[in-house]
Parts: sequence; C-alpha cells; structure tokens
Amino acid sequence: MSPKFRRLSPALALALIATLPPAAHAAADAGARAVIDRYAQAAGPAAHTVRTKGTLHAFGLTGTVESFSQSPDKAASVTALGPFTLREGVDGAHGWKTDPGGKLLALDGKDLDEARANAWFDNEAWRLPDEGGGTVKSLPDVRDSAGSYHALEVTPPVGRPRTLYFEAATGLLAREEGHVDQQVVVTTLSQYREIQGHKIPGTTHTELVGLPQNALTMTLDSAWVDVPVEPSRFAEPSAQQAEAVKWLKTPGRAALPFDYRGKHLWLRASVNGGPPADFIFDTGASITVIDSSYAAKIGLETQGHQQGQGAGATGGASFSKLRSLRVTGVGDSDDGIELGETRVAVLSVNPVLAPFFWRDAAGVIGFDVIDQFVDEIDYDHRTLVLHDPKTFKYEGKGEAIPMRLANHVPVVTMTLDGRYTGDFRLDVGSSSTVDLHTPFVKAHQLAAHAGKSVEIEGGGFGGTFSNRLVRMQSLQVGRFAWRRPLVTLTQATSGAFTSEDYAGNVGNRVLERFKVTFDYDGRKVYLEPGAKYAAADHFARGGLQLALENDQVIAMGVLAGSAADAAGLREGDQVVSIDGKPIRTWNPDTIEDALNEGPVGATHKIQYRRDGKLAVTTVKLKDML
Repeated sequence: MSPKFRRLSPALALALIATLPPAAHAAADAGARAVIDRYAQAAGPAAHTVRTKGTLHAFGLTGTVESFSQSPDKAASVTALGPFTLREGVDGAHGWKTDPGGKLLALDGKDLDEARANAWFDNEAWRLPDEGGGTVKSLPDVRDSAGSYHALEVTPPVGRPRTLYFEAATGLLAREEGHVDQQVVVTTLSQYREIQGHKIPGTTHTELVGLPQNALTMTLDSAWVDVPVEPSRFAEPSAQQAEAVKWLKTPGRAALPFDYRGKHLWLRASVNGGPPADFIFDTGASITVIDSSYAAKIGLETQGHQQGQGAGATGGASFSKLRSLRVTGVGDSDDGIELGETRVAVLSVNPVLAPFFWRDAAGVIGFDVIDQFVDEIDYDHRTLVLHDPKTFKYEGKGEAIPMRLANHVPVVTMTLDGRYTGDFRLDVGSSSTVDLHTPFVKAHQLAAHAGKSVEIEGGGFGGTFSNRLVRMQSLQVGRFAWRRPLVTLTQATSGAFTSEDYAGNVGNRVLERFKVTFDYDGRKVYLEPGAKYAAADHFARGGLQLALENDQVIAMGVLAGSAADAAGLREGDQVVSIDGKPIRTWNPDTIEDALNEGPVGATHKIQYRRDGKLAVTTVKLKDML
C-alpha cells in the first residue's frame, strides 16, 4: 500500500498557498490490535518499499504524482501540476522540499515535524509490532450514510495524531482525518486495486475543510511493491538556486530604495519586460502574487483556481508563469535584480488593500523571490539590500536570532511579560505591532487578564475581523526588550490568525525599530537597533480610519471613546478637508502623522459631509491606551 500517494495532497495544497515532544510508546489496546490485524488480512502484508505513479486533479488542473516510500520512515515525491513542479522528501530524521520556483529548502521546526509524521503514516508504521514507536488506541465505532467504521486514534513519534476509519464490512482503510496547523484535512480512499498481493486505493480524495476549491483527487496509474529504491530518492539534494539571478548593477548585491507607506515596503517591478509598477514586499506571502486586474491589463494568461488563506479569511486565486520579473527601487534607481521564469498566484488584491493605501498595487513580492537572497531592510534609510547568499557575510553589530520557517514565513521565539513564550512569524507585509493568534490568546486567558482594551478592526487578504488592542508589560526577542508594547488580541475565527502552531505575527511597527536582515539559507535573523528602537508604542490618538472609495475619502472606522468620536464623526462620513487643506492633498501617511501620531492635546479641524450637508468639527488628540 502506498500511503504517500494518499497523503501528498495536503502538503501540495499548503505549498501553493509548538514542536510536539515524542509520544511515549504504549502497546495498542486489544480492540485496536484487532482492527490492525483485520486490515492486514484485507490489504495484505506490510510492504518494505512502495513506488506509485498517478494522475492528480486539483485546482482545475490535471497533473502527475510519483511517490516513493520505504519502511519505517522514508518518503519522497514529485508532483507536476500546471506551472509548478514540487519535490519533497524525508530520510527519517531530515526533511526537505522545493519552493514554487524550484529552490531547495531544508525543513525545520513544525514543518519538519509534519513531514516526518507524513512519512511515518506513508509507511503505515502503526502496523508494526511495536506500532512504529507511536501509539494506537481504539475509539468508538462510527456510522454514516455509507456504512459502519472502526476508528483508531494513531499518534506518531513526532507530530499530530490522526483518526483512521476502517470499514466494518471489508476491514479496509476508508478515511483519515487530521490537522495541518489550524486546518482539518480529510482523506477518503476508495476503489482498491490488488497489486502484487497488496490492495492499494485506486482513488484518493483529499479536502481541507473550509477550502472546498482546494480538493485534490488522485487516481492510481501504476504501482510497484517491495522493489529496490535508491537511497538518493530520500536524501536532500545538493542546494540549488531556483533560477539564475541577473544583478542589474553590482554582482551579488542590489540596493533598492523603497517607499514606506502605510507601514509597508513598496518597490517597483516589471513583469515580462513591461513598464515598472508598484509592488509590496511581504515576507508573510508564501508565493509572489499578481493582482488579477493588473494581470488582465498586461494580458497575463492564467490557469487553475485555488482558495488561499490570509489574515482575514480565504480568497480565490489562479496561477501563472512569468517570463521575467525585474525588481527595482523607487525613484531613479537603476539598481535591482531580474529573474527568469517565475511562478505566481493571481488574485484580487486591490479591493482589500487599495482603500487603505489610497493606491493600487500591481502585486506582492513573496517568499519564492525573497528567499533567493539575504534580505537586509534598513527602515531608517528606506533601503532594501539584496545579497547573494553564497557570498554574504554579516558585518553588522546586531544579534543573530535563530530563525525557522513556518510554511515559508520566518519564525523566531519571543516572550511577552516574561512568561508567555511562543513562536512568532515575522511579517513584513503587516503594519501591526504584535497580533496574537486566537488559540494563543485563549490558551493563556489573555483577554481576561489584559486590563483596559480598545476594540478595533483588522484585516488582510480574505476580509476583516474584530480585534482587541491592549498594552502588555514587556516584549523580548533575543537580548532586546522594551516595555508596555501594544499587542492585538485577535478574535478571528478563520484564516491565518487562527494558527494553533504559532503564537502570533510580528509586523512593521516592531520590525521598524531595527535594521532587519533575513538570512533564509543560514536560518538567522539579524537585528540591529535603529533610530526607533527605544520609541514608546502609542495608539492612534485621533481614532479615525479613512479609506478611499469611489474617489471619496470615507470614515471607514471611528473608534468608540476616541477623539474623533468625541468630535461627533461617524462611520460613513465623507471627509472633505483637514485643517483647511483639501483631503486629496493629504495621503494616509500624512494623516497618520497628524491625527494619530500627533501630540496629545493637538487640535485639527475636519470638514465632512453627511447626508449631503457640510459640517466642521474639531478633533482634540488624546491617548486611549
């Protein structure tokens, strides 16, 4: 049997969009052992090696899968689908995969745990006399419209448990349920075929609950059991770059001036040799994204469809392959880099982002581009320096913080209030300070102990959600610490902020305190204090959030109890001018400086229109937290 053939699909779906301790071994109970023994009679003896080839139907595309497994804990696969060819493998203790552009990535942290667990399940190590070092226990039988099932809870030596359902009528494995972080993955197996005395599912269907467009169906084309498999199939290949990089000015180094607007990094990039357009640089994006309207404007062909997750919830995407992508700085900069073939996702970016930035983005520079370099972000001087990883040597005075990857996003360990320690994703695509994920907030009962708070709206790709903003006592990363940070207790019920594996996201309001250097190959983040390192966090003193809609600036949010609320402003008001200057002579950053970053007690006159009538009010800035 080839469980790798079954279980490839969740890894593929996640690739395109607290470490658990080893489980203490305990013998399977009598009920569980009876189910396993019957399965062995129905499916045949456990195989030492299995190789399969199959056809994959996913995201509106048809592709191929070839997989290999070797008992008890080795597995590898190659998946070709649309513009992507993805490779992954586990040799027992180590795991690896390629990113969407083809660059090799060594797995660590929870990604490695998940890969090792997949390999253990792929080989059905739970069938071994000692349960493969894991634990197996029987659960109550279940029944649905299709029949009755014997259920087992199976926990690997590392990673999450899964529930396996065996048909009472045949003894064969019919369904498997488990988690990949916050997502529930359900795999159903059917149309078993007998090959060399082993029954192997001919059809495997995998769904990520809540993301129905990401369902994958695999049909078995051929299989080989107990045939020799070269050890190199599972070993990590030699490191390689996804595509050759063309350095526009200086080999091995490109210094790109960036705009820092809305607490985001803006660069210029040219797609397929076209004119440069505005792109956001985002370490939180697992793949480079082209806005769907911009893609249509430049005639970019797309294929397939997928649901992706962002901070808010989920959103639809398709895929494309660029001939070239040239990334440069803003202004008159002639420095930069150019990549050849680049695989991208295409989705509607601007309906969510443009109202808050007052400008469109052609797309987002994501992980598959960013990880090809050592990325040095100098917030003080508004410069992004891209270094060749092969020649990079850190010469700064900062501290090297160990970094792991969480499905492509950089992760470091941080501590709040000297007691709440967790793994935090470093998200240059976020304008926040620290957004604590809903499970972390609940696990530590932070909402009950937070004290004074302010209700705010958060959002990202996929939608908006309610948050509580609070002050905590301290925040520490490495040797750096500061007092009274502003922290968001997210209340999202879906999307990336419901992650169970990671404590939260760290955005640019924290990162801008430093010169930050991301070394993906070396798995380090270098932090060097900058001009804002010791600055105190303060919350928006005006309490007014403005958005550009249909060429009008609208009060998108007015915080209850804020200065704007006291001045009588309400959501939906059209702001006409601030301090006598027409509103379109302002931008989100100058408004932020005046209304939210200005000194306590400062006053600003705001002219607005409500129900067709003009009015003027005065906002007197004050601290809310």
